[in-house]
Amino acid sequence: MPPLRTAAAFALAGVLALVTAACIGQTAAEDSAAGDPQLAANPPNPGQLANFHKALADLQARRTNRVTIVQIGDSHTANDHFSGRLRDLFQQRFGDGGRGMLPPGSPFPYYRPYQVEASQSGQWQVLSSNSSANGDAGIYGLSGFVTRGRSPSDSMTLTAGDGRLFDRVEVEVMRQPGGGSLDVFIDGRSAGVIDTKGSVYDLARRGFDSPGATSVELRPRGNGSVDIADWAVYRRGPGVVLTSHGFSGAQVKLLDRWNFQVVTEQLRYLRPALIILAFGTNEGFAPQERLGDYGAEFRSRLQVLRQAAPGASIVVVGPPDANRLPSYCGRTRGERPCAPLTRAEAANYSSMLAGGDRGLCRWHTPAAVDYVRRAQQQVARQLNVYFWDWSSVQGGSCGADRWARQDLGHRDHVHMKQDGYWQSADALFENLMRGYRGR
Repeated sequence: MPPLRTAAAFALAGVLALVTAACIGQTAAEDSAAGDPQLAANPPNPGQLANFHKALADLQARRTNRVTIVQIGDSHTANDHFSGRLRDLFQQRFGDGGRGMLPPGSPFPYYRPYQVEASQSGQWQVLSSNSSANGDAGIYGLSGFVTRGRSPSDSMTLTAGDGRLFDRVEVEVMRQPGGGSLDVFIDGRSAGVIDTKGSVYDLARRGFDSPGATSVELRPRGNGSVDIADWAVYRRGPGVVLTSHGFSGAQVKLLDRWNFQVVTEQLRYLRPALIILAFGTNEGFAPQERLGDYGAEFRSRLQVLRQAAPGASIVVVGPPDANRLPSYCGRTRGERPCAPLTRAEAANYSSMLAGGDRGLCRWHTPAAVDYVRRAQQQVARQLNVYFWDWSSVQGGSCGADRWARQDLGHRDHVHMKQDGYWQSADALFENLMRGYRGR
């Protein structure tokens, strides 16, 4: 592994959760482990989005040319239905600044980003911060991926979709001893060469003006290994850019594997006006006893993110409702009812689950969900950042089950279909725009 920069790499991690479960029986609802009413999706308090709203007002008044939003999350972000819809809503109102930064190439199966098409061919090696298998912690920047290649037959291409164009391309690579060269082609013509050789493993950025372009291709020259951290396409503007980075199956602790000196440098360059943090579904399925003092951990990591981008407003998106039906319950998954855990079930949840207790054989929210969500909300309140309860869009308890039956969610009772994600994004957009006084 190439030597890392000597400056310390901060760790940003945390846990997110799954939403409180369901209600079909009045008795079960009265004895629900949740106890308290569902968290309300209240609009932000004065000041929580002040920096973001000021940036939007400056954009509309042409005092600035671009407003950048950065969203980081789990699979709900990775599929880009939620973030893609939110991006479209902002760009329809404030102008299209381009697709922004993306992970390099096509980093995981079924990668389908909105507004562009990404592909890669050859023998690229994709390294992900969502896996510890490679022992490569500390090499990752904001995209969470590094794609490594060395052969001239390796190629990755990013193409604008839906008749869109872009006016600038930016590529970030990791310089390293013995690093090779990377050829850049825009609309099939050579745009330049990026030399990735350096004395230490370090971030380097190259930009290429490309008025009215539709595609960019990257190819190693074959004179050494090249590590690509991300690429980005922008329009001349003015407009909004929403850069989203999502990781299937991820918990927020994956950010511990990022090099926060690199991330801080990237965020200072991007100058986001808003950062959206949207983890939690996977942590919500974990045993609560393994979460430790989640509130303290979440707070410390949120503070690191705030320090990296002090000018950004921050939004914590609490996880949407999602339900579990234990595998030992059989295959009639769609026919099972949905009801929340009782207090007794919640207190003994791990042992009941391990023992195959048939009393859990209905759709329900895992016991840790309430703990995680409320810890997130408490931290957000302490740091005066906006907390948005995604589960409220689904109607609270049993929302995932209800949406699955209404064809808004998938049968796994965790992930949504496009219409479900779009309804969610519409609701978040409405809340983010409350109190905005721009024209």
